[in-house]
Amino acid sequence: MLINEIAWSGTLASANDEWIELHNQKSNPIDLDGWILTDEGDINITLTGSIPAYGFYLLERTDNTTVADITADKIYTGALKNSGEILWLRDTTGTVVDSANLGGGGWPGGNASPRASMERYGGADIPGNWGTFTGYGGFGHDAQGNPITGTPRHLNSLFAPTPTATLRLTPTPLPTPCLPQAVLINEVAWAGTLASANDEWIELHNPGPDEIDLTDWTITDDGDINLTLTGTIPAFSFFLLERTDDSTVADIAADQIYSGGLKNSGERLWLKDPTGNVVDSANQDGGGWSGGRATSRASMERRGGADRPGNWGAFTGYHGIGHDADGNRITGTPRSPNSLLFPTPVPTWIPGKIVINEVLIRPHYDWEGKGGVDTGDEFIELYNLGPSPVYLRGWMLDDIPDGGSRPYTLPGRTIKPGDYVVFFRTRTRIALNDSGDSVRLLAPNGRVIDEISYLKVRAYNLSYGRLPDGSSHLFYGLWPTPGGPNELFEEPTPEPEDPEFEPVYPSLCPNGGLPQPRFPRAARHPAQVGWMLEMGHIICSDPARNRSSLPIFQASTGRTNTTGPNPRTCLCYVD
Repeated sequence: MLINEIAWSGTLASANDEWIELHNQKSNPIDLDGWILTDEGDINITLTGSIPAYGFYLLERTDNTTVADITADKIYTGALKNSGEILWLRDTTGTVVDSANLGGGGWPGGNASPRASMERYGGADIPGNWGTFTGYGGFGHDAQGNPITGTPRHLNSLFAPTPTATLRLTPTPLPTPCLPQAVLINEVAWAGTLASANDEWIELHNPGPDEIDLTDWTITDDGDINLTLTGTIPAFSFFLLERTDDSTVADIAADQIYSGGLKNSGERLWLKDPTGNVVDSANQDGGGWSGGRATSRASMERRGGADRPGNWGAFTGYHGIGHDADGNRITGTPRSPNSLLFPTPVPTWIPGKIVINEVLIRPHYDWEGKGGVDTGDEFIELYNLGPSPVYLRGWMLDDIPDGGSRPYTLPGRTIKPGDYVVFFRTRTRIALNDSGDSVRLLAPNGRVIDEISYLKVRAYNLSYGRLPDGSSHLFYGLWPTPGGPNELFEEPTPEPEDPEFEPVYPSLCPNGGLPQPRFPRAARHPAQVGWMLEMGHIICSDPARNRSSLPIFQASTGRTNTTGPNPRTCLCYVD
């Protein structure tokens, strides 16, 4: 929901005849009962009613004659200062949904003469996303019959084609559908989807109030894409073209299927009416695409206006629609308003701080406990510093940006404060390169929550992570402790010889070596002890138990199951 247009300077009939327009950019109606629009001064409007899908909501000051021939949805009192102020739109919980002129100071659009309204391009409430009514495409009349210098309850003039001198001098006006930008090439997924780079799609948009017949229109790149269109595109609606088959956007039906491919290096697209007139273009300047991303497969979206680089951008990561052939979310908005037109949500406050706590890059032991040793024993461990639990569904693990393994979407796990969760490579399919790599934790919208990088790794079974857990201090050479506190690897060393110990138990290490009253912290982790036994670093004083080491140790206490007068002597360090 946007505060979309503000006539802060009133109308030609009266500077007091101010009006405000809201715009619903979603495909479902919104119930506004109990919402508040306020300047935290003399304007405090409790809204009523609803706003239709893609529709508008008009507020007129004092009475319904401000825009004499368009009925207001709500009458309000209070005035907007010509010097500028901030407007806030809040839902029933008091949460700020949108704002206008958030930076304060003078209004970023509109003017006091000739009373032109301030119109929004869309996107976040920043000065660059506001402009002034262009003088074209206005609707309605004021209390004295003058044309309204704005577009109440209609698409903002910033998005409408600006008539050119050539068109004004044409003796016979062209039919409305043939005017430039009567239909827009609105979104181009030239990089495909996460399922396949070949699953490209293109979206057309009708920004006007009339349905348009697309029969015999063409869309072409003057190369291998030459599609003759069929069907109609309703008012304010969209027309979806999918490449090769209808599985590109698996859960949204295509209006038409096309063949041919879009080069990632960039090319021009042309939309032409039945007479061959160019109605619109995309990337007409040639060269690289003006928006979109090859790595994340984000689509190229249009802000509106003419086909120039500044009016294109990349899918923001918010408000995506649909799924690809593999069930991944589409990184775009097929058959829906572009993400660039929505305010970018502020970073969500996360009640617990999640960090990448430990990674094992070069395993040489069955750390996962699945039987056998392979690269699947690589793992990534997360830790919650608190103070609250965090639900991880939709979060992602990834390695280096724009390359490497495909991101892994986390399942619906809740990680409590002070707790750990471990993901092995057998599940994530994320390969941690021995030659150096990065590990990233991403929020569902793609925002990087945490990232660590490491250089070339040579040694087996030493992990890289934080010490102490969750801190900013990173170390290489930790004991692998999946699901447990990080510990620095300590080379086992004999303790000073106990003069009372040697005579009493002269043969505690039948296989040779030095007795260890307490093996350094390793016995807390059975997998570590098992690995040390396999590698020959330690032996048990009971030769029979060397054949089945893990039952000897109690992970909770770090002690052995050996009974007798001196159970401390079970472990022996072998030189």
